[in-house]
Amino acid sequence: MNDCKVPAENLLGDIGKGHIIAFNILNIGRFKLGAMCVGGGRVSLEHAIAYAKQRKAFNKVIADFGLVREKIANMATLLYVGESLVYRTVGMMDGALSEVDKSGADAMKETRKAIEEYAVECSIIKVWASEMVDYVVDETMQIFGGYGFVEEYPAERAYRDARINRIFEGTNEINRLIITGFLLKRAMSGQLPLMPAIKKLMEEVLSGPSMSEELEGPLAEERKLVGQAKKLGLFAAGAATQKYMQAIQDQQEIMGAIADMTIETYAMESAVLRAQKIAEAKGEAAAALPIAMTRVYLTQAMEKVESAARKVIAAVAEGDMLRTQVAILRRLAKYEPFNTIELRQQIAQKVIERGKYTLA
Repeated sequence: MNDCKVPAENLLGDIGKGHIIAFNILNIGRFKLGAMCVGGGRVSLEHAIAYAKQRKAFNKVIADFGLVREKIANMATLLYVGESLVYRTVGMMDGALSEVDKSGADAMKETRKAIEEYAVECSIIKVWASEMVDYVVDETMQIFGGYGFVEEYPAERAYRDARINRIFEGTNEINRLIITGFLLKRAMSGQLPLMPAIKKLMEEVLSGPSMSEELEGPLAEERKLVGQAKKLGLFAAGAATQKYMQAIQDQQEIMGAIADMTIETYAMESAVLRAQKIAEAKGEAAAALPIAMTRVYLTQAMEKVESAARKVIAAVAEGDMLRTQVAILRRLAKYEPFNTIELRQQIAQKVIERGKYTLA
């Protein structure tokens, strides 16, 4: 391309600012990679179920074994959450793009801005879905046992192919830094009311022991858990920014932990919103499977959020301050657990009967 002449009317964006176009292409690429991972995970689950329904051990098919059913339920749950993330994000992006005047002089710039607004969500989907499909293909190989390593069976190919997803379109480590970095940058510029939200939470923490919301309607407990996850994230982010201020950009482990809380909270909320939408449209009985999947996911996600918050608190406080903050963290993370063993049995029964991922 040396000395290649390009007509002025073929210019994309502004001269010297080609990186802006490139970054937006990355945003869309990250979103598409996440959607692709969800599709790949569905195919892998179908292979796992088919094999589990015909492979026998101790005179019965392994699809009847509790620990195998648990794996299948976990895979189906993650696929539900992955779909929820993808559908929610593309819906918001479509809504933003529909407001752009395609015939306007600044159509290209406005389109770019609309896409850039969801850079964090695209990075979240890329990280979450690429790690999700890694889990799915790994458990598929486990269900196949020794045959999982044999090229004639589908588990081996899926296992090899899935690994690259955590590397290209920006490694997951880079994307975690992007997630936290973007959020903090927007907060510092006033675009995102993160600091007022942290201040409000700290006032709530200092006002008394009760910090639980009383919610009503479908999935009230589930929505309450999402609220608690948000508070945990705000609490940890507030403690970290108070200590490091602008220098937090150099604390990659803390940035990564805050990103993990952000990722899990967005995934939790996406799952709850989708289940709530299905329940409101078709009734709670028809939404039984999505609700079961949501509850299973919320339980494991809350553990991850609490663990990441502890990691941050332990890194930024010590002595009496650390003990105080850990006590606050326990209050924020307190909830009544769901019976995930029973829920997973319900999920496994449905997907094994259908032979694939299903919500009906």
